[in-house]
Amino acid sequence: MRFMTKTLELPQILDMISKYAKSDTIRNEILNIEPMTDLVMINKQLDEVMDMTTLIQRAGLLPLIEDYDVHELLKYAGMDRVFSIQELLYIRLFLVMERDILKYYKEIQKNKISTLSLSEYFSSLHSHERLLEYIQSKIDEDGQILDDATPELLKIRRDLSRFDKNLQDKLQKLLTTYSSYLNEMVIVIRNERYCIPVKDTFKNRIKGVIHDVSSSKQTVYIEPEATRQITAEIEQLKIQQEKEIQKIIAMMSEEVHQAHASLKDNLDLFLTFDFISAKAQYGILLNAVKPKVNTEGTISLIKAKHPLLDQKTAIPIQMELNKDFKTLLITGPNTGGKTVALKTVGLLTLMTQSGILIPANEASNIAIFDQVFADIGDEQSILQSLSTFSSHLNKIIEMINHVQDNTLVLLDEIGSGTDPNEGVSLAIALLNYFKSFDVRMMVTTHYSELKSYAYEQSHMGTASVAFDKKTLKPLYYLQMGTTGSSHAFLIARRLGLKEEVVADAETVYQGRQTDLAKVMEKLNDEMLYIEKQKEKLGQEINELKTAKQEYQLSREKLMKDQERIIENIKIKEQKKWDDLKDEVRDLIKELQNKQELSKPEVAALKHQINQGIDPDQSHRFIDELKIGDEVYIIPYQQYGKIESIKNDEYRVIFGKFDLEFQASNLRKEQPKIDSKKRVQPVKTTQGETPERNAKLELDLRGYRFEEVKDAMEQAIDRALLSGLSSLRVIHGFGSGAVRKAVYDYIKSSPYVKTHRFGGEGEGLNGVTIITLK
Repeated sequence: MRFMTKTLELPQILDMISKYAKSDTIRNEILNIEPMTDLVMINKQLDEVMDMTTLIQRAGLLPLIEDYDVHELLKYAGMDRVFSIQELLYIRLFLVMERDILKYYKEIQKNKISTLSLSEYFSSLHSHERLLEYIQSKIDEDGQILDDATPELLKIRRDLSRFDKNLQDKLQKLLTTYSSYLNEMVIVIRNERYCIPVKDTFKNRIKGVIHDVSSSKQTVYIEPEATRQITAEIEQLKIQQEKEIQKIIAMMSEEVHQAHASLKDNLDLFLTFDFISAKAQYGILLNAVKPKVNTEGTISLIKAKHPLLDQKTAIPIQMELNKDFKTLLITGPNTGGKTVALKTVGLLTLMTQSGILIPANEASNIAIFDQVFADIGDEQSILQSLSTFSSHLNKIIEMINHVQDNTLVLLDEIGSGTDPNEGVSLAIALLNYFKSFDVRMMVTTHYSELKSYAYEQSHMGTASVAFDKKTLKPLYYLQMGTTGSSHAFLIARRLGLKEEVVADAETVYQGRQTDLAKVMEKLNDEMLYIEKQKEKLGQEINELKTAKQEYQLSREKLMKDQERIIENIKIKEQKKWDDLKDEVRDLIKELQNKQELSKPEVAALKHQINQGIDPDQSHRFIDELKIGDEVYIIPYQQYGKIESIKNDEYRVIFGKFDLEFQASNLRKEQPKIDSKKRVQPVKTTQGETPERNAKLELDLRGYRFEEVKDAMEQAIDRALLSGLSSLRVIHGFGSGAVRKAVYDYIKSSPYVKTHRFGGEGEGLNGVTIITLK
């Protein structure tokens, strides 16, 4: 595998990322990143960096400290090595960082921040809270062993404090006692002993040991004999203190040795976090994203920027290569962005294969290549590239010798640096050779012959760098499907070349320009116009899509509000109706007990109550009614005739009754009788009024036992309303369950006078004839 990372400036990207690392180990690892070719591993690293980006933006940076890497120390852990105070301080700091990271993890769990691909790392962390507490109980942040680290040390230090106070008190008394012999009333230290400055003439007056003499020989520094015993005690205590401190250090070291395996595990996880975090922080700087990644050779960059350019002012590019268009020829003026486009595609490919987010739209697609070749000159030179033709050719020879399928080839100003005719021929030959492999290529050129060649090749696409002819300034973005001019004459005018020279050059150029070139130039202008129209149309389509989405959302909200309102109304009205029905039922029972109503009137009231709410009542079309119309009375489910109309009240005669109704309770159409109830009027002789004289028949065949009671009650109510005195009930033979239900109802009904089985021609025992009171 060959990746020309230096040409495409990947090392510069890695150097910038490394500055975000907290440890030298990870800094070096980042600087030595090599592009990967394993799609699974690439996606894994990109996902981790993307998740870390989200985590940093929502919860802040992981609390990694500078130079936390205790790898060198931990390699001795478990080997019975006694650490130094400085090393223990370093381990203590590592444990504090570990505690803070575990707190960080608990916090993101509490706030339900998804860590996705990082969860496994976080959940694998070990806690060494007990070890940290142990070390903190022995040593402070400055590396001083605490007094109460052990009871023995505490006793020694208390004794030291006491003896030191005694020493100071003794010295102060000696200063007073020998004040006349002293040059100064001060206590000084010489050879680590407390001394008093005695005049040379009195040195024999004070018993003690001379430790020093002043340069003038006028003062001798004497350790008084009276303090030497105390000093000796202090020295002995200091020896005991040092032994106890070494013992405490050994104890702390042993605790570290006991936890060395889990400490190494945590260190590896912290290094992993550091690696991912450095990439994520650089990605945040660029506002970078994870692109889609594929192994089909598809490159589709959307709003992509070169990461080393100022992201606020850099012009994004859009381009595409795929299995149908394997090679892209880019034309346009110098300083117009052709080289930047090549470098952008190459560098973003290398970054993706290195697990680094890229500055582009997240819908962008990056192919994974086994090799990336690049021959790119000075991107801003208007003159010939500073590289010689030989240098270019040497790079191309290396590509030719090592090219294979699934390679990305980037060639800047192909065929330049030599005779134009020979350069064009060589360029076409190179393109033909690379065509025999399944590679993806991007090529820049000024040669018109290569533009013609590209139009003849089905596998090649074209693009040009946009150029503003009015301002004579390059616009730096790519226009796919077009070829561009070098605009040499326009640039020459802009730079101040005499008009007569430019005009002469244009005349010569037009004379040498072929018909094909002229056609291509015209075609190119038309394609540019079409591209602008497509862009405009695309914007309008997007606006329409947005408006459509807003309309759909508004419509859905309106429908939901309407359904909710209707449902609330239904619930309220049903409750009102149920309450009213309960009241009326209670009233009917009360009136029945008082026997103040006739039986037909009671049946009429019961029938009206049992009708319930008509769900279609609010939507029913009310016909225009007039006197004499035959109508169907909805609440009573009876036919009648309008006798008179007064103040929107319709007086209707039906059966034995003469009542007033609202128009909404009446309609002209024929009634629809519920087939389940199967209550059918018996045909009457000519001239009889059906409502007043017809016999009713109730067919209960097919009914269940529990359905019989309601059917009987409704049939008897209707019969009473119609003034009928009998009812024929068909219950059939069957198992006898329906017949039993009929007879159970007859026994409990106050409206049945007599009953009998049917006679000959009436249905025999399959029918019961009921006489009503």
